[in-house]
Amino acid sequence: MTLSRLSLLRRPARRPAALALACLCLLQGHGAALAQPAAAPARDLVEAVRSAARWHPEVHSAAQQVLQAREGIASARSGYLPQVRAGIGSQLSNRDLSSYESRRVHTASLTVTQMLYDFGKVASSVESAEAAEQATQAQAQGAIDTVAREAALAWIEAHRQEALGRIAREQLDGVTALKDLVVERERQGASSRSDVVQALARVAAAQAQVLDAEAQARRARVQLMHLTGGTVVGAAGDTPAWLDQACRASDAQAGSAAVRLARARRDEAQARVRAARAQQLPTLSLEGSASQGLDSRSRLPGESGPQTTVMLNLAAPLYEGGNHQARERAAAHALRAADADVQRALLEAQQGLAEARAQAQGHALRDPVLAERVESIRTTRDLYRQQYLQLGTRSLLDLLNAEQEYHAARIEQANGRHEQHRLALDCLYHTDRLRSAFGLDTLPEAAEATTTP
Repeated sequence: MTLSRLSLLRRPARRPAALALACLCLLQGHGAALAQPAAAPARDLVEAVRSAARWHPEVHSAAQQVLQAREGIASARSGYLPQVRAGIGSQLSNRDLSSYESRRVHTASLTVTQMLYDFGKVASSVESAEAAEQATQAQAQGAIDTVAREAALAWIEAHRQEALGRIAREQLDGVTALKDLVVERERQGASSRSDVVQALARVAAAQAQVLDAEAQARRARVQLMHLTGGTVVGAAGDTPAWLDQACRASDAQAGSAAVRLARARRDEAQARVRAARAQQLPTLSLEGSASQGLDSRSRLPGESGPQTTVMLNLAAPLYEGGNHQARERAAAHALRAADADVQRALLEAQQGLAEARAQAQGHALRDPVLAERVESIRTTRDLYRQQYLQLGTRSLLDLLNAEQEYHAARIEQANGRHEQHRLALDCLYHTDRLRSAFGLDTLPEAAEATTTP
């Protein structure tokens, strides 16, 4: 402090004005009291979510499961096509085989079988495979939704902690400025030692709050890093404007990948019921075969070419110990369980959506009240400073409490806004709009897992 300023502080008649000037100088000059942490590379919300969907192993695993299920459909459809088998057989005996002049006969055979009518056996197998493929698609979409939701929540948490860190540093700046002022006043005999001790305690508390906010921000960034598969990144920018409208869409109906999965499982169970019933019915098929002895001793006398046969087969199971009936009953039980799973998944989606909308509505009504409260406390804090410096009608404790209350209200406001963003994600998730909102259906990795061939 300069000599002229000290001389002003020593003049009792002008002490309030001098202290006011000193306070303003200290408050304005304390911006660098605490070093800002090094800024981490940052991503906006949409880019962070898309990066997670592109990279996460769970999405790639789900995509491969979809491809596996599609091959199951091709396998089931092969039942409509001819079945061709070829083989070589050998017969050995201790005496000449009947009709042959040899104890060893070696033949090559070729058999072709074509199913003509099977009362829906192959059709039900194809339906079951198609339902299983739809189920794996729903699982893949659920995996994308889960990864996207976790990444978005991690980004919002990082954004929240960074905002709280900025507020905590501003609070530290304000409390430290008051501490510097009261230290100067104590030197001039205008404040007591207890005021200094009290101010130092508030500074220490503010420093601890800053350190805690920075630690929480680092934790959130690390969580986001593990979800996106990159380096530690921060949250860039603000949330998109459309996110604020997510819970206000009146035409959005409850639904999720879990609901589609349950419905696909129900379709699969229905196909298995039909397959179990079809297994008890006959199968009509046409079979043609040709066989040829590999040497002269393996051919019948006078035989010069292959032996050919054509057969029309009608086969039906007569008794297998109740195996088919038990399978049919098991499939019926699975169908009823699948129906219950559909209702459960739909109920969970409806409940989650209703809760998110109710909480979002409460926060929306609360937000202007918090904004008014922050402004009111800020005005009160400024008035307390003027009364403390110019009139002496306020104590240092009043200033410290007002400073702390102001920043506590800002923290509450920031938490409320980020809670609205979290609830908006829940609304998107429980209405099955999360992938389209972030453009995940157009990603190659996501499209591979969710596009029907």
